[in-house]
Amino acid sequence: MNELVFNRTPDTLKAVIYGADGSVLRAVAVDDAGRFLISPDSAVTVTANNLDIRPLSAATDSVLVTADSLEIRPLSGETDSVTLYGNAFVEDSVSTTLSPGASAVLTRDISPYSENSFFIRNQSAGASLPLAVQVSPVSDPDFFTTVPGGTGTITGVGNFIGAVTIPARYARLLVTVSGGSASVVAYYNGRA
Repeated sequence: MNELVFNRTPDTLKAVIYGADGSVLRAVAVDDAGRFLISPDSAVTVTANNLDIRPLSAATDSVLVTADSLEIRPLSGETDSVTLYGNAFVEDSVSTTLSPGASAVLTRDISPYSENSFFIRNQSAGASLPLAVQVSPVSDPDFFTTVPGGTGTITGVGNFIGAVTIPARYARLLVTVSGGSASVVAYYNGRA
């Protein structure tokens, strides 16, 4: 019996490579240029205390860095460029009824964010609510102090918005209710 050993159309030959994931076989992926993909999203997570990498080329390289604290060498406009990939945005809200007296609302660690704001809506038509945006270096209630220009009063149903424009670790709304209780909805927004 005479079998054909060579294929006369090698361009039509294809191969699939599999890797074992426990007892499951999974096909190895490649990009549109035929290069192996290291992970399903083409990203490799690296944890490092001192990361030293080769010089990068804008034509072939990109690096996405997510870090709690990032210290890098001084950058040069001739050899370096940085593109902001995205801004982390966080929000929180509370809907509550406040008793008479001063109440702290939405105490937040704002240190990860460079822009912070508080919005509050008085939903009680008969209540007048003096309020203040406050900051503190620690979460101890005795350390909170009012942000300059961060005070206001909502008379009847209405809104107030205040921003934290000075560096601080913690921020909150301090709402004072006199007379009966007051129903409020408050929102915190922070952006890195």
